[in-house]
Amino acid sequence: MRPNNILLTHDFEPLVGDFGLARWQPDGDTGVDTRVIGTFGYLAPEYAQSGQITEKADVYSFGVVLVELVTGRKAVDLNRPKGQQCLTEWARPLLEEYAIDELMDPRLGGCYSEQEVYCVLHAASLCIRRDPHSRPRMSQVLRILEGDMIVDTNYTSTPGCDVGSCSNRMWASQQQQQQQQQHYSGPLLNEAMEGFSGKLSLDTLRSVFWERDKARRSSCANDL
Repeated sequence: MRPNNILLTHDFEPLVGDFGLARWQPDGDTGVDTRVIGTFGYLAPEYAQSGQITEKADVYSFGVVLVELVTGRKAVDLNRPKGQQCLTEWARPLLEEYAIDELMDPRLGGCYSEQEVYCVLHAASLCIRRDPHSRPRMSQVLRILEGDMIVDTNYTSTPGCDVGSCSNRMWASQQQQQQQQQHYSGPLLNEAMEGFSGKLSLDTLRSVFWERDKARRSSCANDL
């Protein structure tokens, strides 16, 4: 999955130009291949290292596309300074800190829907997780992008995932606060949302992003 494989009709309906890495794997295969097929910058870490193909590899590459969409940057840009050449490595800590100003494409000039940005950034941060088991399914990504679902990012305890990061602690604290205020929407359907503990309102997500970004900017101003 990469931008070149996503086609748009005259009505701006997206069409995927290939079947993704998971569909490429022959039926009945073990899901491991010594040949790495794909474009550098969009390859999931586990696939690039071991050749293991799962649906979560396509989830990762879709997350890269989302980050490209928001930032206006390429997945790999060797013309950028060191530390910014790989998009995911540059964006991941900014997503952790909810640094919206740094993430947004400056060419937009502030002309974008805040609601859509929050949904896209939330989905992207989950999709590009290093641990494939902590990434959502595409059906869940769709619900996030449609504004129907906000995932508690502390839903997994799989070794090697991002549990314990500042964003996860903040999400857990925010969810607890919402429960105390009786704004928690209750458990999701187990069959449809297995592995996810609940959902928060879009207003809550907006508040989390805004408060975190405001605190970060205040800290930077104090350092000047």
